This record gives sequence, C-alpha cells and structure tokens, in this order.
Amino acid sequence: MDAKESSLKAYLDEIGNHPILTKEQEVEVFTRLRNGDPTAREAIIRSNLRFVIRIARQFVGRGMPLEDLIQEGNIGLMEVINKFDHRKGFRFSTYAAFWIRQSIQQALRKHSNLIRLPMRKSRLLGVLSDVVEKHRNTHGREPSLCDLAQALDLSEENTALLLRMRDSILSLDETQEDGVSLRDVLPAPPTASPVDRVASQERSARVREVLNHLTEKERHVVRLRFGFDTEKPLSLRRTSRLVGLSQEGVRRVEQKALSKLRRPSICMKVAGLL
Repeated sequence: MDAKESSLKAYLDEIGNHPILTKEQEVEVFTRLRNGDPTAREAIIRSNLRFVIRIARQFVGRGMPLEDLIQEGNIGLMEVINKFDHRKGFRFSTYAAFWIRQSIQQALRKHSNLIRLPMRKSRLLGVLSDVVEKHRNTHGREPSLCDLAQALDLSEENTALLLRMRDSILSLDETQEDGVSLRDVLPAPPTASPVDRVASQERSARVREVLNHLTEKERHVVRLRFGFDTEKPLSLRRTSRLVGLSQEGVRRVEQKALSKLRRPSICMKVAGLL
C-alpha cells in the first residue's frame, strides 16, 4: 500500500467514527447553527462525510482518483450548509446530494477538458448537460433550442452559443481517426520519487503541527485561504461562504492566525522547510 492509499484508508477509518445524525438530531444541530453555535457546522460536516464518499464512488473511473473526488465533494458539502433550511422538513442529505454531485462534476469537467473555461461557463455547461439528459429521459427525444432556453432561463441566442461552446470542447478521451485518443499520446505527468513522497509527508506533518497552535476557526480559514484542502487558494468571497463569516470577518481571522504563525518559536519549526 503506497502513501496515498494509506492516507485514504486512515481518512476512511477516521470518519467512520462519526455517527450519522437522525432527523431529530439534524433539526437540533441546524437550529444551533442558525443561533450562531460555532460547533454546529463541524458536527454537520463530520456526520455527512461518509455520504460524500458514497456519492464520490459513483464517479470513480472518469479521470480523477477517489481521494480527489472526495475532496471536491467535501467542498460542495461545505458550500451547501448555508443554503439549507431545515424548517422545510427535508433531510439535509436529500438537499445536499445535488450540490455535492455538481461540485464533483465541475471538477471532472475542468480536469478532463483541454480548454479551461471560466467557472460560471463551466457550471452552465454542467447544467446544460443535466437538462439535456433529463429531457431525454422524460420525453424520449433531444430537446429543442427553445426547450433548452426555457429550462436554462437564457435567450435562444445565448443558449445556441452555449451549445457551440460545448461542441467545441475537445476531450482528452476523444478518439481520433486512427483509433488513438489524445490521452494516449500526451506525455504522462511525472511521478514523485520515494524520497519526494517521504519529504512531502514530513512537510505535511510539520505544517499540521504548526497549525495546531491556532484555534479551530483559524485553522479552518487558513487551510481554505492557502489551499491546504482544495489544492488551490480560495478567495475571501468563497471562504466567507464556506465558514459562514463576512469577507471582512475572514480577513480578520486570517490576519490574527498569520500573526500567531509569525512568532519566532513557531517559525523555527518550519524554517527548514522554507
């Protein structure tokens, strides 16, 4: 078992210790969240991590490893918490499933396309694909331009542009005339050596140790803002949605955390890694 598989197994073992909330417990914890209880959000996330994995497994084999699919699903989970209204009587998992799938599908589209699209257009293409598939299943035929425009709440002109954009995107898996796909002829990404993997694990362990000097909220903000969990830094705007604070609130928490991390005693612990 390599380091990545070992890390994934440890993660699966860890989240298995978090029980799934009953409907009554779910109402209680969302009520606490609405009342400003900072521990409620973490309780919701922990109790739904296994649900994210169940959805992520449905997308295995489409070009991204399971751990990356789980990570993208977790981002969708964190985003949807603030959108959910428990007073309407629905279970959170029923509502969250769409957002978790959308987050994973969006990552898959960005990963598999040679042309990198802006976030909004990428999201629209995903919605377009879902509308087309739903129309086929419901009506047994391809949707017309008018059908799509109405479903997307766009003009027919903009819908036509979106369709042309979709058709122009060249997938790495598209087979050429000689039966070979672009993925087959592109050079494989370099793989890390055992020494590099060990060094990476050491860096991660040292960073985790340093972050333990922060409060739970400060760690959460820093990990999002500097991309520890998402592999890319998140903007103040997106971070604020994920942690339930204003952008100014996120900025203040980040500054306070960085001030702590600049203390000489802490800097010494990571000096050799910089």
